[in-house]
Amino acid sequence: MNAKRRIDWHRLRQATQIACLLGFLWLFLQTEYRDADQLPYPVSLLFRIDPLAAVADALAPGPFSWEVLWPALLLLGLTVLFGRFFCGWICPLGTTLDGFGKVTGRGHTAVRPAWRRFKYLLLISLVVAALFGVQQIGLFDPLSIFLRTLTLTVYPVWNLLLNKLFDVAYTVELPLINETLFLFFRDNLMAFHQPIFTLALFTLLIFVGIILLEKVERRFWCKNVCPLGALLGLCSKYALIERRPDAVCSDCQRCATECRSGVVAGTYRKQECFLCLDCAGFCPHERVTFRVSANSPPTSIDLTRRHLVGAAACGALIAPTMLISPAQAKVNPYLIRPPGAVAEEEFLRRCIRCGECMKVCIGGALHPALAEAGVSGLWTPLLVARLGYCEYNCTLCGQVCPTGAIRELKVEPKRKEVIGLAVIDRNSCLPFARNEECLVCEEHCPTPKKAIIFEQRQIPVDGEMMSFKFPQVVKNLCIGCGICETKCPLQGRSAIRVVNEGESRQQQNELTTGGYG
Repeated sequence: MNAKRRIDWHRLRQATQIACLLGFLWLFLQTEYRDADQLPYPVSLLFRIDPLAAVADALAPGPFSWEVLWPALLLLGLTVLFGRFFCGWICPLGTTLDGFGKVTGRGHTAVRPAWRRFKYLLLISLVVAALFGVQQIGLFDPLSIFLRTLTLTVYPVWNLLLNKLFDVAYTVELPLINETLFLFFRDNLMAFHQPIFTLALFTLLIFVGIILLEKVERRFWCKNVCPLGALLGLCSKYALIERRPDAVCSDCQRCATECRSGVVAGTYRKQECFLCLDCAGFCPHERVTFRVSANSPPTSIDLTRRHLVGAAACGALIAPTMLISPAQAKVNPYLIRPPGAVAEEEFLRRCIRCGECMKVCIGGALHPALAEAGVSGLWTPLLVARLGYCEYNCTLCGQVCPTGAIRELKVEPKRKEVIGLAVIDRNSCLPFARNEECLVCEEHCPTPKKAIIFEQRQIPVDGEMMSFKFPQVVKNLCIGCGICETKCPLQGRSAIRVVNEGESRQQQNELTTGGYG
């Protein structure tokens, strides 16, 4: 009688990784305006299950977002029970590294195990800094890195190439592609408009650098740097999953060379194991097994008191150093946040730099900040009105924000949400500077009662009195959407610009007298 066939864990894990990656990519593609101002519920699923997003939310002012982030807490609970399975089976960045590692090649020299402390020290420093008021977790969160790179670099390139290919197809008149395939791609796999973003190249270089770390060691990022891996590792210390044998066999050692997490060769530590279960399949003698055991012994994490104190001190010193810089909302008048954004201090502590709001912005208004929001605001969303505007009837950015940095607004409240104030530069505005009539800003103003009006004046031109319309901004009607700045016909700098005066999120900073025009 034939022995019962063993489960091929290697192929099962690969299939699961690919299925999860494709699922996340599909949700990413659906994070897009599709003729409706309501997105399907699961588009932000990746961050709903992100424990680091939950940590950032918990450490920010205000109540915890239980209704959004409860799946992340569930993931932590499952990790406590079973171990660090997320890294080996689900994480899209880990899957991407596995795939690109086969293309770029992998380093064969194992980095010293002491390097693995770094991710724990980084996590401790980030948490302590967040406790002191500076949240930088999103810069290192692997899920934020993955989505941010897709949003700012991969998706715009994908959309550009598809548009070029369909242009060629139309030129050579291929009916099947033009009439059927294009409609499917347009409605499901392409952007509402061609995305363009600042920091696209910078973001790509960071991502490429993480991939190239595979040349140093397989899954270098996951083993040594990833703070999410550190958090899941801490939760895995008492996991019920037990590996037998807990050390490499002297007569084989194949599992030690094949282990992607590198935990078999030395003392087995379950908090470092990705639970890929490959070693059970690679073992030629079928000795390796994994089982659930209530008596599974805990394993130690190689951190001394000196390491803990040093990491905490680092976070405690970095935070006040960053906080003593001037508040950028006051220094930079063009620091405009999306409608529904909470007050700036809380916004910086909640935003995890995932890029979801930028991905879904219909008007192409949101772009990642470099230095505009200060040293603590890297990659946070910034409305750049010269490049795009906030669509009057759109509420999508609040729907996708996973941490409450951007509140979800209904259409009517959103239309009244003030994110800034348009200001006319009379030195460059055509009617003021050149005696040339221009009606563009008033024509595009979306408010029911126009926030831009005209004053009719008679002025002398070449010895004759001529009538001109001079635009003025009605302060109590302007919401700062930026469409006037976007559509201004001047080349280069617009003659009308949006400043962050009168924001709904910080009404106390609004001037109560004066006007613009």
